Amino acid sequence: MDYFYIIGRTFFLYVLIFLVFRIMGKREIGELSLLDLVVFIMIADIAVIGIENYDETVLNAVLPIIILFIIQMTVAFASLKIPFLRKAIDGEPTVLIHQGYINQKAMRKLRYNMDDLLMQLRENGVRKISRVEFGIVEASGKLSVYEFDENENSSQVKPAPIITLVQDGKAMKDTLNGIGKSEGWLMGELERYGHPDIKGVFLCTLEDDQLRIFKKE
Repeated sequence: MDYFYIIGRTFFLYVLIFLVFRIMGKREIGELSLLDLVVFIMIADIAVIGIENYDETVLNAVLPIIILFIIQMTVAFASLKIPFLRKAIDGEPTVLIHQGYINQKAMRKLRYNMDDLLMQLRENGVRKISRVEFGIVEASGKLSVYEFDENENSSQVKPAPIITLVQDGKAMKDTLNGIGKSEGWLMGELERYGHPDIKGVFLCTLEDDQLRIFKKE
């Protein structure tokens, strides 16, 4: 057994995987999409097999890794141009609680049961659902919770969450339903702000009850 060959092979695959993951971009484990997770697991398994099967050429491990890398980057670039594809891969934030009321329709759509909801509320230190102004399930599955300011006379005003209403010229229907607004209301507000064509809006958010609009460049 050539130990130096095994060491060199391991180091080469380590550097290759490091470069592949580095090019793919920085994302925390909790923020990985389903596609990211599948690709990362497959690449790790291929690398292990490539290291263990030292009697085979290292190309047998490198080629599948490169193919997976190309697939991942192609889908990533395509999702930038195709909102539907991005939504299918990464999902989108969903308002689960608004003004102390639970959106049961959204829970059913996400297959989110009460045990999951109550557990995450406890983890966020929430004692009363009625005190929750916004409860938003992020694309990663994490529940972001914003409570009402208990001291209404306090000089320190708690910032409201950023609610995405339009992204890449598309209205976020689930988010609008979650906050009790309609597409008609959104179109009226956009026109009032001087943006009658929603397709020309790159991003529209609701921040502190005010719309913040970014035009497409």
